[in-house]
Amino acid sequence: MRIVILLLMISPALFLSQKRKKGLDVVSNIDVKVLAMKPIGNNWLAKDLQPFYGFGFGGNLMTPINFGVGIDYSAYFSNVDYGRRNSYGNLGSPRMTVIDAFLTHRDEISEDFYIEEMAGFSFYRLTNNFIDLGSEQLKEKAVGFHLGGKAIYTLDGPQQVFVAGKANFYFGNTFNENADIRRYYSRSVLLSLSLGYRYNF
Repeated sequence: MRIVILLLMISPALFLSQKRKKGLDVVSNIDVKVLAMKPIGNNWLAKDLQPFYGFGFGGNLMTPINFGVGIDYSAYFSNVDYGRRNSYGNLGSPRMTVIDAFLTHRDEISEDFYIEEMAGFSFYRLTNNFIDLGSEQLKEKAVGFHLGGKAIYTLDGPQQVFVAGKANFYFGNTFNENADIRRYYSRSVLLSLSLGYRYNF
């Protein structure tokens, strides 16, 4: 009788442990990075502003089938390009906040080296100070999408470093009857490069 009771107590534990092993093991990570971004094309971000520099952080959830989801927050800082102040208006100290939500896929090149591709949705907030009006600010919002990739190298255990490149497509909400002016102030492509540190847990 004692053997039957012992088997009844052990069986659920064995069953649950086997079920846990077969389930999906989702791996999460967080990262921090420094960034450089250059708008390109015939638009106000590319023509009137200097390149942006900043920092960011983010996180990912990755499944064993090497697909996952992630979110990034980035803060960029720039300045008005010399000779373009009249074109840009009575504004200065441009700052851009970018929030990216994306799907990602991982390719394992070797035991220590990975490539990740990502694609997703972007939200932008651009803030400028009015030069002659003290603390008053002009704030603009835009949306878009992005494509990018990361090359990741494992240092030791859960620690990794990476370099990432990304193209963000910016669609603002400037309205004008002239289509050329509307495109100039509403659309841009933002190319960025980042170096970062990632911790997996």
